[in-house]
Amino acid sequence: MPPHQSSSSTLRSTVGGICVDYEAKKKELDNPALNLSKIKAAIPKEAFVKSLSWSMFYMIVDFAVWIGATYFIWQFNHSPDYATYPKWVQYAATAAFWNIAGFFMWCIFVVGHDCGHGTFSEFEILNDILGHICHTSLMVPFYPWALSHRRHHMYHNHADKDYSHPWYTPDKLDPAAGPEFALARAMENITFVRFLFPFIGWAIYLFGLPDGSHFIPLPILGPYNNRMWKESFATNGDYSDHINCVISSSVVFGFAYAMLEYGFHWDWSLFAYYYLAPAIVYGWWLVTVTYLQHHDHSTMVFDNEDWNFVYSAFETIDRKFGLGIDSLCHHITDGHIVHHLFFKSIPHYNLPMATEAVYAYMAKCNLGHLVKTDNTSDFMIRVHKYFVQFGFLARRFSPENYTADAIKERLARDSSSRLNLVAEVAEKEKRSKSKKR
Repeated sequence: MPPHQSSSSTLRSTVGGICVDYEAKKKELDNPALNLSKIKAAIPKEAFVKSLSWSMFYMIVDFAVWIGATYFIWQFNHSPDYATYPKWVQYAATAAFWNIAGFFMWCIFVVGHDCGHGTFSEFEILNDILGHICHTSLMVPFYPWALSHRRHHMYHNHADKDYSHPWYTPDKLDPAAGPEFALARAMENITFVRFLFPFIGWAIYLFGLPDGSHFIPLPILGPYNNRMWKESFATNGDYSDHINCVISSSVVFGFAYAMLEYGFHWDWSLFAYYYLAPAIVYGWWLVTVTYLQHHDHSTMVFDNEDWNFVYSAFETIDRKFGLGIDSLCHHITDGHIVHHLFFKSIPHYNLPMATEAVYAYMAKCNLGHLVKTDNTSDFMIRVHKYFVQFGFLARRFSPENYTADAIKERLARDSSSRLNLVAEVAEKEKRSKSKKR
């Protein structure tokens, strides 16, 4: 039997967990192996250890590279010999600075992201303080972001309850669906905006589309773009999340004022060069990584009837960007499945260990076909291509999406880069046994 098939008689493809029988696929939702406690037991206990020293180390390194890159370009731009350098050297130095600084701003975001999940350390107050430091340096209100991001993790791949990158199913794109989905229809109709979205999407999301403003807990972009604060009040029965938003936003506005007043002396050209341009790069990285974590041609979304926390987590995609990028950005690219399964308990530096254990467990349980792993070394092209091809359009988990023709079409689009998990696990076990002999 080929390594990508389970013992079931149901035919499964080599990629994406797509089988040709909808009813058989539905039965997998209740597979006893897909029990969170059983999966957790397969992961080494040390993967769940939160080390303050390691978290601080990565945080300091990322800040050091960002600040160091800024210091060096400042020295370069103000050196006595600067005017003698050819223009291409000046431009190359600027491009290098923007990309290095922007990338490590993104890495700082990932460390702050651990603070939001409570995996930076065992101390909630310290997590909140350091989360504010990381996120405020990036002009992100910490508490509101942690709130919306937690809801994303609670309902990943739920067609209606998920946060962050929205799921625009065909029914929402119908003009009869109402004004609350006007943004969805606009995104679907304007291809150029979708192509540019990785550069502007993060700012758009923070300011309020589509979940609500992360700066002001009010419907500043209309009543249909304010669910974060409506749901907070409905859940809490009070305005505690709103107050936290005001606290975090005040910290961000205070930092912005101090930076402009004492760092750039209100020189907007300096601000644009040394901060805004790298921030655009960091925003591109954030949208690129998070979008590719959750979208490809085979991605399915679920409704209340079929949504399952564990099963839906395996719609997430572990992508290998290569060139050392996966390690530098703290394995949020190639360890995202296990992050979704245990987002409150595994810090980023333990994701590789936990990911390897989950892969082995899924292969052992004949469920390796559910795990999506992908070689995405072309991520710079892939993200824009996907946005043009389908953007936020999503397929519901339904019989019409499991016809033979529909499956064949989806497999063809991603098969060239999709990795075979079960074959990888088998090869690794083979090498391990050879070393022991």
